Amino acid sequence: MSKITINKMSYYYVDFYNPVYENVNLVINTEWKLGLIGRNGRGKTTLLRLLKGELEPTTGKINIPVEVEYFPYKNDCEYRITKDIIKENVGGFKSIEDTMEAIISQNDEARFDEYSKLQEMYLERDGYEIESKILKEMDEMKLDPELLERDFDTLSGGEKTRIMLLTLFLRKKHFILLDEPTNHLDLEGKDAVAQYLKKKKGFIVVSHDREFLDQVIDHVISINKKDITIEKGNYSSWKHNKDKKEEYELRTRERLEEEIGQLERSAKESRNWASIGNTQKYQFASNGRANGVQTYMKQAKRSESRVQDHIDRKKQLLQNYEEVKPLVMHQREDIEEKCLVKIRELSFRYTDHTKQIIKGFNFEVCAGERIWVKGKNGVGKSTLLKILNRELPNEGIEYVEGLQVAMVAQEPTWKTGYIKEGFKYTTGDPVYEKFLELCDYFELPENFLVRPLETYSSGELKKVNIARILAEDNHLIIFDEPLNYMDTYFSEQLEKAILKYQPTMIFVEHDSWFGKAIATKTIQL
Repeated sequence: MSKITINKMSYYYVDFYNPVYENVNLVINTEWKLGLIGRNGRGKTTLLRLLKGELEPTTGKINIPVEVEYFPYKNDCEYRITKDIIKENVGGFKSIEDTMEAIISQNDEARFDEYSKLQEMYLERDGYEIESKILKEMDEMKLDPELLERDFDTLSGGEKTRIMLLTLFLRKKHFILLDEPTNHLDLEGKDAVAQYLKKKKGFIVVSHDREFLDQVIDHVISINKKDITIEKGNYSSWKHNKDKKEEYELRTRERLEEEIGQLERSAKESRNWASIGNTQKYQFASNGRANGVQTYMKQAKRSESRVQDHIDRKKQLLQNYEEVKPLVMHQREDIEEKCLVKIRELSFRYTDHTKQIIKGFNFEVCAGERIWVKGKNGVGKSTLLKILNRELPNEGIEYVEGLQVAMVAQEPTWKTGYIKEGFKYTTGDPVYEKFLELCDYFELPENFLVRPLETYSSGELKKVNIARILAEDNHLIIFDEPLNYMDTYFSEQLEKAILKYQPTMIFVEHDSWFGKAIATKTIQL
């Protein structure tokens, strides 16, 4: 058992004055299964990059006694067959095998010493067991072993993700950093990864998916406003403890504020008494109450001291309190018809594909409905949303007259330049003001929005794109995986707003917790 230690670590971005972290001290057991939680822009990915060694702390030290691996990673392997790629990425096994095979086939005696050294290396790395280990991991990841013989490029995105994950866990004595591993996985794939990670140890995972975190972690690293903390438990236990602590601190703050008011009034009375004339004080003392005067003055000083003590205690409370402002959603309601969209025998294929993506599809979208589109990766969920958004040919769809539709895509579409350059509305326009209001709800204040979009985190970019769409009132909102890159605070914020304002929407989302909470109807593709 080894430990990663972070000692008095601070980190600043070169281009900004505000620190990302200051004076962080942590000890991480390399057998723990940790979930990394924090608001967008708080520095989750930056912390992973520091642990990976890709960034250096501004001050302080990070000591990591094991090899660290990071997901997602780029597959630069020259091989094409999936099994060969896994073997090479785990420990260079395929290239060793190829070299050994070439020496034997050439019967080159001059290279027999090289062969012996390669064979010894292969044995030390358990090369003769690697294929059986791969099959075991494939089974645990619920993947068909036939995929091993296929060209890697022919696999689906979800299959590639799961293959690349199990490859990392096949490496010996490595600590794994997983940055949003469930993004773009379908429900089946996400469940397979969750069941797989349950059996593993030694990793940190960043995920917006609360249900997924509950399944796979035993510790939480929380990047807070003022510090970074580690707590034993899963997401739900961490959230419960955080809420309870904040409730207690809110009550304590209210009590202290009330007591501070009482003590300040008492101190004010003392100061008023001190300011009266000496004749009155002498008369007060001549009546045999001199001791009372002294006692009164001492009590006043004690009150002033207690006021300062209460103020100091109050400052220590709620330093990490995360104010999640209730999101306000607006939607147009100027269409009287109940049924907004009718889909009749909808079929679609891309021009460069012979396979029909959607065939003979029928359904309706009515006002107030929140339709959850479910299905495996590749069945056409995103294609259906693009058709509904009029981005693709939509024969077979009837829209009610005047229907305004807007869509939030999987990936942020607005990623370069400045806000004011790319926004068609200007200061003073109600839509622009609404956009700024929404950004403020998302913890993106106006003074933050002057930065170039290239400096935003993925989550911050996604929030800007969502605010841009929601600022324009529409009759129907289409969400394609709205929670990708987002923090858990945003997930809860959006969920509560949807339940309160009940907009008409159709969405794809692999976060079961979110989907179950908001959907009024489900469509299975």
